[in-house]
This record gives sequence, C-alpha cells and structure tokens, in this order.
Amino acid sequence: VSLVYITVRGSDCTSPTALFGGPALCIGCLPLADKLSHYKSRREEGVAYFYSRRLLAINENDDRASAYSTVGPCIPYPDHVCWDDSGKLCAIALGLRVAIYLSDRPKFTLLGSVNVMKQIKCGEHSSLISLKFIHNVLYCSTPSSVHCIFLGDVKNEATVCELDEFTIASNTVPVKGLDNPDYSMPVPIVASLSRPHVLSYHSGGLLVSTSSGLRFLPMSHPILRIGTLLAANLTEKARKWISASPNSEHDAIAHFLIRRGRPDLAINELKGLSMEAYIDLCIQYDRFEDLETLFNDNGSTLIHEICDWGRGDINGGYSAFFCICAYFLSRGKIECAKRLTRVSLSSDIDELRVDAMKLAAVIGALDKNDGKNLLEEIMDSMDEVSLVSTR
Repeated sequence: VSLVYITVRGSDCTSPTALFGGPALCIGCLPLADKLSHYKSRREEGVAYFYSRRLLAINENDDRASAYSTVGPCIPYPDHVCWDDSGKLCAIALGLRVAIYLSDRPKFTLLGSVNVMKQIKCGEHSSLISLKFIHNVLYCSTPSSVHCIFLGDVKNEATVCELDEFTIASNTVPVKGLDNPDYSMPVPIVASLSRPHVLSYHSGGLLVSTSSGLRFLPMSHPILRIGTLLAANLTEKARKWISASPNSEHDAIAHFLIRRGRPDLAINELKGLSMEAYIDLCIQYDRFEDLETLFNDNGSTLIHEICDWGRGDINGGYSAFFCICAYFLSRGKIECAKRLTRVSLSSDIDELRVDAMKLAAVIGALDKNDGKNLLEEIMDSMDEVSLVSTR
C-alpha cells in the first residue's frame, strides 16, 4: 500500500540514503557526488532530520506520509539511531560520540552527549557498532568493547541531565591498570570480544552476542549495580547496595547519586559522608531541617571545625559558619541563627566573634530588637575576654 511520499528537508543538492525507524522517523541525506566539498567526505557533509506525525494527524489516526513533518533541529548524518521501549528516549551515534534526546511532543530535547572510549591512540579510528536501551540505561559497543551510559534526572526539566559512561569490558588493559583504587571508576573486564552486541540484562550482568558466540559480562561493581537498579526504579534494592558500601567511599558514591538525580539517597543513606559534603548537600538541595538538626546536636563542636572553611585572605573573608547562619536566615530560621551565634561567643577564636558581629548586623536588619540585644551580648563577651587577658 502506498502512503504517498514524505517531503524530505534539504536542498536539491542532497538525496535521502538512510532511514532509521522508531516513534519518529530519522532520514539521513548525503550530498550529491558533484556537490561535494574538497575538504570533507560525503558522509561528513551528510545531514539528518527527524519526522513525526502532526498532532492533528495522530488524533485522526492519519498515517499518510503527508501527515509527517520535521521535529527538532538538523543533526549530522548518524551511524546508528536507537529508541527505548517507551518511545521517549532516543540515542544517536556518530563515530564514538553518543547524543541522547528526550522526545516529548511537541518537544525534542537534547539531554546531553558523551564520548565513548576517551582514551584512544593517535591515528586509531573506531566507531560504535550497536546501541541498546535496557531499563533506562544505554548500552553500546565498539568492535572490541562494551560500555554503559547512565542518565540523570530525565523528568526534571529544571536540572541538567548528567551522563556518565563506564567501560564494562574491553580487549585492552586500562591505563591505570587493573588495581585502580578509584571506587567511582569500575575496572573493566579484560576480554577478547569480536563485534559484541548487547542482547539483554540478566542476573546482574549482560548477555552479549559476539562473532564467536554468546558471552556473559558480570556487572558486579557496586557503582554499576546501583546505577542499573536506580534506572530500573528498584530503589529499595539499590538502597541495600548503598548502605553496604564502605564509609570511606561515601563521598564518591554521593557524587554518583547526585548525578543520577537522587540527592535524597546521598543525604539519608550515606552515613560516612564527610562533614563538608553533608553540609554542602543540605544547602544545595534545601534540606535546612536536616542541617538544623545537625547543628542542634553538635553545634559547639561543629562551629570550631568549620570556622575557617572558605575564609579568604582579603578582609577576613566569610567563613562557612557565617554562610551557614546566613542560609538559615534566608530560610526564616532566625532563632537557629541566633542560637548558633550565641554558641560561637564561647569560643576563643577572634574571627568567630567578628563573624558574630556581622551576623548581629544582618539579624538587626530583620528584627531591630533581636539584633540590638545580640550585639550587646557580643560586646559584653568581648569585654570579658579583654578583662581576662589583662589579668
């Protein structure tokens, strides 16, 4: 049955040569032989567009070619195009670079791109031979290696979708060797792979088809297991892996969880986070109640620990203590800021008293009487210190 013809975008100097199927059609066009540039190959000058049915045609179940129109921008001529099962995520491969788009009619948004196999010898050429989405994780392969790409928070349009690529298996030994102590960078399996294609995820690993038969590639590293479980929305199973990780690696795991859009797991589950990382997360993600509980329980100890964090050399700078109190004030936690300011007066650190005076001035702008009373307490405290020092 003929559905007539789709009018392909582009000039008369190009011709359609490739069709990639999916929820939106991708048609690649190459320039005609007599229109080639002297400096680029035919493929390098190729372009592609996505075509999708108009909204009215969808509502009327109109499948004719005339109902299709372009969606999104012009893209370079792709090697591969892959969609996930939901028809929302689309991956495009060009050489060793993968770009991932989110299709949400009528928008077609670039989430990000990542270069697979960053370490490649000069003069060596390679390209991806397969792409496959499995449970919201993109798996891809070159003629001799297998990789996975984890996405960030796809649903939240207000945040950047972070992409992280990991090599699962390769026929070359990593530059850092097989005993890499970096917990956040899993060491790939060294295996002889001939044109591997990922088939499925099964029992904590990948089932891969190669020229010599089927291979099973385990993904047992905690970072890989946590990433796959979170992508599949198996949060409770991922929580067990997170909790079982050594405390010394919690800062690295927190960085990975944040890039996956799960700061809640980093704050609530990682008990071995450094104090600086925990405070930074609470402020960055507006968890002021957790931060207030922390200072209510450990105020006097923490104030001495953080008083010099971030303090510059010019005019004394602003310490982490001052910034945290200012953050509490910005969230309406005036009583908490006043309490911390009073706790700082018991310290024998002069810089903390200067911070307390600055905070008293800020509090005074919000509540004149509270600021005045607090400033008097600070002055009385400084007088007591000066009396003690003259004896």
